[in-house]
Amino acid sequence: MKQKLFYSFLLFQPLFGFAQDAKLNILPFINVTTSIKDGQIEAGPELNWSKDENGQGLIIRPIIRMPLTSKSDNVIQIDRFSSTWRGILAIQYTKVNAGVIGSISSHSIGGHFEYGSSEFKYYPTGTKSSEIKDTEVSYAFELKYIGFFTKGKNEAKQFSPQFRLRYSYDWKAANEVGVVNPPNNNGVVATTNVRIDAPSVKPLLSPALSLQYYPGKGSFSYAPTVYYDFTGASGNNNPFQNLNRLRFETWVFYYPLIKDNVKIGVSPFLNIRTQGADNFNELEYGGMITVKFGTTFLHFF
Repeated sequence: MKQKLFYSFLLFQPLFGFAQDAKLNILPFINVTTSIKDGQIEAGPELNWSKDENGQGLIIRPIIRMPLTSKSDNVIQIDRFSSTWRGILAIQYTKVNAGVIGSISSHSIGGHFEYGSSEFKYYPTGTKSSEIKDTEVSYAFELKYIGFFTKGKNEAKQFSPQFRLRYSYDWKAANEVGVVNPPNNNGVVATTNVRIDAPSVKPLLSPALSLQYYPGKGSFSYAPTVYYDFTGASGNNNPFQNLNRLRFETWVFYYPLIKDNVKIGVSPFLNIRTQGADNFNELEYGGMITVKFGTTFLHFF
């Protein structure tokens, strides 16, 4: 066991630097939370109310997300020139039914709403003098259900059906392309990567269903998952009547440190285009690997 702990630490230690999370309790039912990841910071209060005798809990979390002014120093600046930001409101209600013996179950229903604006820069002629700035508004909402069912005994099987429905209208910057610069004084020609196209947006409606299963013993759990994505036409709020894709995943998770909620997942996937046209093949397939820290044992979405 000690050898497993040692090698798990060697594997995961370099990854801890990618995310910084903190939670501070300031009142009996109020925490202040911050999270820094991928050059973005999220901060805001968390209202956490629970009634243990009835197994009920309610969490309300209003958060603001903004890019760091300096990623290396973790500096954020909020003023009237801050053109990129996003406000997030998350609500989650949980009901747990647990006895000393017999069946144990829990039900969690959550909602998530995002609204914000982002500034985009692009250069239609490929030169700095042609710079254009656009500020666009994005929004999204998500509904989620997570169930959990098991028996009140050792090595009991565990099931967790999970459902998620997400709609997003999220503006994205165009891809960078290489632009050839005029020759310098030495006759050397170089290229610069710039964005020459304006940002674009396509509405996305994505229902997803997953069944998490743990056999009751061992270090593995299993999660067959299905997604169906409806993608609308560019600039239109309607996600239907354009492009549809069906996706299958069959995750296998390994838990080297079960008590610390660390898990490694691998899955093949199959992606099928059922309507419309895009730049991918009608049938796409491949595999994925993920490493998760601090998650609930069978949490997926």
